[in-house]
Formats: sequence, structure tokens, C-alpha cells
Amino acid sequence: MKISFDFDSTLECEEMQELAIKFIASGADVFITTSRTDYHEGLKIPNNDLFEVADRIGIKKENITFTKFKHKYKFTKDFDIHYDDDEIEIDNINKFPSKCMGFLYEPKHNNQQANF
Repeated sequence: MKISFDFDSTLECEEMQELAIKFIASGADVFITTSRTDYHEGLKIPNNDLFEVADRIGIKKENITFTKFKHKYKFTKDFDIHYDDDEIEIDNINKFPSKCMGFLYEPKHNNQQANF
């Protein structure tokens, strides 16, 4: 099974990291498919936060794709599942024919106000 995760507001969240670790432990190939770019006007952008998480949870560097702000459905066709917080990306993945199913991830936020 090939599982893909967006990074920003998805795999950067602890609960999604835990899910990715479970997939890896079960033998799935886990990937990061991010809208980020690794180059900008000839300068390499470090993406240290992304690489630190990938290293810690066991995602190989060759399993990281920088889409450079192109639609992700073009990159996820051969995956079984892609998790993303971007509703448009998920809609596109599920709309265009491929074997990949897109699942919308909505990060938890503490919206409770303190009562004084």
C-alpha cells in the first residue's frame, strides 16, 4: 500500500505523524507530497522542519515530492491514499480518475474560551 501525506497542517501535526508511523509499521510505503518548493530562483530552500519529521518517523528522502505549487492530483495517481488539509486538493484527487483516494484532514484546534 502506498500512502501519501501533505506536510503543512497535516503531517506536521502529531496525530498524523502517529498515523504515518502505524502505516510504516504495517509495511506500507509512506510518502510526503507537499506543495512546497525545494528551490526558489536558484536558491535551495532548507525545509529543515519537513526533513526532521520525515527522518524521525522513517520516511525516506526519495519518498518526498515537492510539487512546487502544482496540483497534487498529478503526483498522487499511483498512491492508494493521500491525506491533506486542503479541500481543493482533496476534491481534485477524488475528481480526476486514478486509484488514489483523497481524505481531508482537519487539524484540531482548541476553540474553547476561558471562563473567568
